[in-house]
Amino acid sequence: MSLWTDFLGAEVSWVEAGGVATRVLAAGPADAAPLVLLHGRGGHLESWRANVASLAREHRVLAFDLLGHGLTGRHDGGYGIAELTAHAAATLDALGVAGALGGDAGGTGGDRRGPVVLAGQSIGGWVGARIALERPDLVRALALIEPAGLQSESERLADPRVAAAFQRGGRAFAEPTADAVRERLSGLVADPAVIDDELVETRRALYAPEAARAVHRAVRAADNSAALLGPQQLATLRERGLPLLMIRGEHGHTPAQVVADAAAAAGARLHTLPGAKQWPQLEAPAAVNDLLHDFATTHGRT
Repeated sequence: MSLWTDFLGAEVSWVEAGGVATRVLAAGPADAAPLVLLHGRGGHLESWRANVASLAREHRVLAFDLLGHGLTGRHDGGYGIAELTAHAAATLDALGVAGALGGDAGGTGGDRRGPVVLAGQSIGGWVGARIALERPDLVRALALIEPAGLQSESERLADPRVAAAFQRGGRAFAEPTADAVRERLSGLVADPAVIDDELVETRRALYAPEAARAVHRAVRAADNSAALLGPQQLATLRERGLPLLMIRGEHGHTPAQVVADAAAAAGARLHTLPGAKQWPQLEAPAAVNDLLHDFATTHGRT
């Protein structure tokens, strides 16, 4: 299999979101309820290569490159969670999802939930949660896959395993050789054999411009302490009655108890996938696809 077959039938287009040219992939029935996929830190929409085709059989799948990531343009401001969230929300607005199905996106009628199911991995989950907090008109249900934002950077890096992975992964932003990029990607999975040459070369090409690597260094360096998903923020999601699913890999970097406590605070259903690490959507795609399909079918607007 390759990206050519993984994305057969998908459309790639560009929208202007907050003044930034943004790359968007769309697949599946145009009249189906939207399921939006948000990739992780340093990633791009190809991170969902093992998921789009399966989910698009019954859902309108939308995936886009976050601000400064992949082939989406850059801007003159910062690259913290606030900026990534504002751009992602602007992208949803530009895609017209709020009115895509003629529903009550503004919350003036009986159904006060937003029109889309959001699924985000790592920093994409953090961004998705912030959108749900700041723009509840856009989010109908939220799935978080190995979400970032549950710990401060100092807490994360106090774990020697995470600190070592952080240091190794940063080499790809200094010099994106094939070995450096493969090392970064291999740190996201329990079994490095799932990282094939095509994925390495795709990311290597996207990291090649110095301006792109500068964005990823800025994303890493941003102070996001004010945007963490603490107990108060998670409780707000629960109080709003937002359906929430959490998926973690058995070997993920965020401690299991931290994820369990966050799920409880948010009223989320929590699934742990055996043998997976930071990228369960690639390591255990059948399980993740089934979970997302069931979640989107249950909570997506029909």
